Amino acid sequence: MQNGINNINELPSIDKVKKTLQGLALMDAILMSEWEYRFFSYNSNWDGKGDEAMASMRDGEGNEYFLYFSHLGVAGKVLFKNKIQNPLSILEKIPDIFEKFKNEVAFNLDNSTFFFWRSYEDEKWDTSPNNLKLYPLLEFIKNSYEGYQKWAESYYERDIDSKTLKEIFISLSINSKQLSILNSELNLKDLKEDIQEIIGIPSTYHIEVNLKR
Repeated sequence: MQNGINNINELPSIDKVKKTLQGLALMDAILMSEWEYRFFSYNSNWDGKGDEAMASMRDGEGNEYFLYFSHLGVAGKVLFKNKIQNPLSILEKIPDIFEKFKNEVAFNLDNSTFFFWRSYEDEKWDTSPNNLKLYPLLEFIKNSYEGYQKWAESYYERDIDSKTLKEIFISLSINSKQLSILNSELNLKDLKEDIQEIIGIPSTYHIEVNLKR
C-alpha cells in the first residue's frame, strides 16, 4: 500500500489536513468496531488539555505515520519500508516550535522514512529528506474521502455509499440514517467514545448522539 504523492505541497492547508484525518478516523470507527483492526486513528485531546492532537495510521505491515498538531502547526513522520539511517540529525532540521513532537517516544521517530511539517505562519510544507521522488502514505490526506473509499472498499470488502461518505467527511457528523447505510450492526451509542476522542468536546460540529450519557 504505497498511496504516495509526488510533492509534499500537494497536501492542503493544516486545517484541511486535520479535518481529513478526523474524517478518516471517524469512518474507520464506523466500519470497524474493533480498534486493533483499524488503520486510522485520531486523538483530539492528546495532551489532556485539548491543546494538542495526534493522528496516526498503521497498516499492520510495519508502515505507519504519526502527525502532531498544536496551535503553532503540525509535524509528522512517515515510515514506509526503508528507514533513514540518521533520523536524529534530520530531526534537528525541524523547527524548535515542534519540540514536543521531536521528543515524543510514542511516535517511534528512530524508525522513519521522512519527516514533514508546517507552521501556521508558513506558506508551504517542508520535509526532510527533501529529495524524495515519492512521499508514501500521504495520498489519503490529499484525496480525502475519494482516496479512502477506494481503499476501504477493498480492505473491508464492502460497498460504501459515496454520498454518505462525502457527507461525513464534510460535516464530521454522523446520524442514525447515515450509520444504518454504512454499518447497520452499530448504533450511535456504540460510537460515543470514538466520537468523543476523534472530534472532541465541545465540538463545532453537530453529532447526533448524547455524549454525556
